Amino acid sequence: MKFFICLGLLAIVVLQYRFWLGDTGHFAVVKLTERVAEEQVRNDLYDRRNRRLAAEIVALKDGLDAVEARARTSLGMISEGETFFLVVDDEQTGREGRGGLETP
Repeated sequence: MKFFICLGLLAIVVLQYRFWLGDTGHFAVVKLTERVAEEQVRNDLYDRRNRRLAAEIVALKDGLDAVEARARTSLGMISEGETFFLVVDDEQTGREGRGGLETP
């Protein structure tokens, strides 16, 4: 009788180990669930980015306004009749005082 009790307890311990700590156990499932949630967040970010890029492609194909806006921001394009002003910040030049006009 003691043998069957010990065998039963051993079986319970083995099954509990597999349930909690095995490759397909409770903790593994929790970890995989967290990874799935992280991947879903990442996929949502990529999906938003892809939709934004698709809208930009459509805008670039359809009209010149989007092309002009892109040229203004990326290439510094100036239209005819416009005046270009370059404003330099003292922090960017590394010089201070007298408006950045110090001579070395």
